[in-house]
Amino acid sequence: MKNINKLLLVSVLVVFTAVSCQQFENVSKIGEIESLNAVIKANLDLGSAPAPGTLNVKLINYAERFEVNTIMGSDGNVTVKDLIPGIYTITVTSEKSQDGFTYNYSGNVVNVDIVTENKQITVNVGASKSGALVLKEVYYCGSRTPTGGSYFRDQFYEIYNNSETVQNVRGLSIAMLNPMTATANLPVWPGENADKYVYALQIWSVPSDTDYPLNPGESIIIAQMADDHKKSNLNPNSPVNLLGAEFETLVRTTSLIQDNPAINMVMSFWPSPTPQWLTTVFGGAFVIYFPSQPIDPNDFISPVGSTTKNFKISIDEVIDALELVGNPNQVQLKRMPAVLDAGAATVGGTYLSSSVARKIKETKPDGRIIYYDTNNSSEDFEVMNPPVIRRYGAKAPSWNTWK
Repeated sequence: MKNINKLLLVSVLVVFTAVSCQQFENVSKIGEIESLNAVIKANLDLGSAPAPGTLNVKLINYAERFEVNTIMGSDGNVTVKDLIPGIYTITVTSEKSQDGFTYNYSGNVVNVDIVTENKQITVNVGASKSGALVLKEVYYCGSRTPTGGSYFRDQFYEIYNNSETVQNVRGLSIAMLNPMTATANLPVWPGENADKYVYALQIWSVPSDTDYPLNPGESIIIAQMADDHKKSNLNPNSPVNLLGAEFETLVRTTSLIQDNPAINMVMSFWPSPTPQWLTTVFGGAFVIYFPSQPIDPNDFISPVGSTTKNFKISIDEVIDALELVGNPNQVQLKRMPAVLDAGAATVGGTYLSSSVARKIKETKPDGRIIYYDTNNSSEDFEVMNPPVIRRYGAKAPSWNTWK
């Protein structure tokens, strides 16, 4: 009987060992992931812009932190090899100078699954001219108080004349777009040409009562509150003194808000019952533009299935755009058309006393700086701590007598 039991035990062990070896063999094959190829095609919608010579193609798998860069020729196709399977954001960009203008070409697709061999992916690519005015530095995330509280009144937006000619900012408008924060649940807009517009939740404008010339190399500061935020009754930990700002978005919602020397912006569109300039510390999407006709707050539009009031802005009127997100993982949650901004910038969190600022492209012999403006904020901007108004020697306009 004992011998029979021993034989049964040996048989069980043999079977177990065989099964176990087979399991280990199967597990070992899990790590063998075959690379894939993908075919990227550019669908060019250039309008009157000249065709680019070549296009830069970038594929990013954010989950795996895997990135591939390649060049697409004038035929508009490229095969990208050795990709690991996964979800990708694909960006196609280029730049061309012709007839005194710089043209930027950009397009992207997000959340593309590349899990099969030779997947065909089409990216719509549009063209735009680099604007004379650019959003140079934006401080949006706020700061911490000495007791660890949150403070957001010190936000500012700097707009710089990046061109060779004088620009008049009279009537210039800055709009925050819907949705307010990065999300995969984008609104659906009615109308056949809905993709030719962006949609604002709020708009503030420089007054149109007089001219506000801005020479090359000069900038204006738009402050939420143009005060010295380092004062003891505000936030001694704030990184900025904004008393020299040209404009502020004055709405006296608390006794701490004073009417400072800065010129008051005009609240052009604000459908909320509680008006105030309060852009999200998680990062909004912004455009600056000159309205082709007066902004009528009653001329609003709502997304399908929503009653939210928004103002429609033609993409053709936009001078510059900047998409901000809460952290690097949200770059793929695009809200803005790629023709305006093919990427996104972020400081990576909230209340960090950090800003995003444009990178220097070149310095002219007279010391004037030209900044990158490729309509791709992922490439054009970098994080700065602390924020600094008129960084790198940008000048204030002569009509700012209180600077």
